[in-house]
Amino acid sequence: MSDSGSVHPLPEERVRNIYADTKAHLIGRWEPRPGQEEAIVVRGEQAYFWDARGKRYLDFSSQLFNVSLGLGNKTIIEALKRQLDELCYVSPSYLSLPKVELAKRLAEITPGDLDKCFFGNSGAEANEAAFKAAQLFTGRRKIIGFWDAYHGSTYGTVSAGGSLRNRNHPGLSILEEFKHIPVPDCYKCPFGKDYPGCDITCARFLEYTIEKEGKETVAAFFAEPIHSWGGQIVPPKEFWPIVRHICDELGVLLIFDEVMTGFTRTGKMFACEHWNVIPDIETYAKGITSGYVPLGATVVNKKMGDYLDEKGFPHSYTYSGHPLACAAALATIDYYLKENLADRTAKMGDYVMDQLRGIKDRCATIGDIRGKGLFIGLHLVANRETKEEVVPTGLTAQDYYDPDKNPMAYLTGTCKEKGLMVSMPLAGVGSGVIRIVPCLIITKEQIDEGLRILEGAILKTEKKFDLPKRA
Repeated sequence: MSDSGSVHPLPEERVRNIYADTKAHLIGRWEPRPGQEEAIVVRGEQAYFWDARGKRYLDFSSQLFNVSLGLGNKTIIEALKRQLDELCYVSPSYLSLPKVELAKRLAEITPGDLDKCFFGNSGAEANEAAFKAAQLFTGRRKIIGFWDAYHGSTYGTVSAGGSLRNRNHPGLSILEEFKHIPVPDCYKCPFGKDYPGCDITCARFLEYTIEKEGKETVAAFFAEPIHSWGGQIVPPKEFWPIVRHICDELGVLLIFDEVMTGFTRTGKMFACEHWNVIPDIETYAKGITSGYVPLGATVVNKKMGDYLDEKGFPHSYTYSGHPLACAAALATIDYYLKENLADRTAKMGDYVMDQLRGIKDRCATIGDIRGKGLFIGLHLVANRETKEEVVPTGLTAQDYYDPDKNPMAYLTGTCKEKGLMVSMPLAGVGSGVIRIVPCLIITKEQIDEGLRILEGAILKTEKKFDLPKRA
């Protein structure tokens, strides 16, 4: 590795051997992606990373929306070194200083009376613990969430998610306790209405669903404050206050999955603060450690925490409250607070949104721009008037990743060629949305660099696929 912000490329023969070993020994994620050659990442520094061939990429996805402080943050790395020297692991049967200190810190920064927590290793595990806690506390089994959501890939979280892409695999079970309602998407309202003259039907439909399921059977309503899988969908301002009122009236818990939206990502420490709505349970992962060490946390209100302490919480993992993970989280949270990243993220998000509005004037396939902070979605459509999706219907799994058949595959591939990494949207709802979720320390110069590449790629995609279509 050189000192000039670059890397020495690996010999091409070694690169090819790495790809061969990958094919021989690793099971791929999700569906097959023929012809796709993922980057072999060998180094990262803040908003950039380098592959084995020495190519540098500007990362608009914070890896998997989790490396909030960028790669190579010395504050976190030094905290991990100190913890390794002091205590590398302890059984969850015992206490450790980082675990107790982190639990206290979370109680201090979380909204309202969320003050007791359980630690796991991921967002999926945090959500699984939330389901179990809600069911034990209420004595009810059903949990309602959004259709077309994603909360993890375990059986419980896939069942809760409602995404047909993840639920409809032959031979896999779906837990019937999980029910769903439509997402509050004002751009493409599932009820065919227009905001604000819609009476917020999307929120009131929750009350209808709870009553039809039988309120004595429903433990909780569970969702992200900002719906990510469908493309960073921000609900109307009235939605969450109405939902909170419905849950209170019917004795149903409200659970927020803030795995993606937590820890200053949206311009607030937690996204629920945008609506001044306090849930009964919140779940965290990703930004809690900036991705440096796996950690998930399930935080409950005092009443529920006291109940679980008294009755018992039949749940644990070998690595619950791992001292390295907790030390990383403490250092990460201190960094967020010291650098006032919530305010910085809000201002940077406003800047990005303003720049995107200018790009929308020049790119006719951009139908909607939405988000908060640096949690932004750019919804591309084949026709602005009809809002026809840019991804053709009926593509096979193989064709979906073919850049000659799917405009989004061509667009993200073009960005990659130019040194910008944006996530290829997965098949299903939201497949026409580019999610802009860079690290929170990204500079305006880096934002401008990335947006120039993105705009050029969109214009090139429009030309190749003869977009937009006429109504």
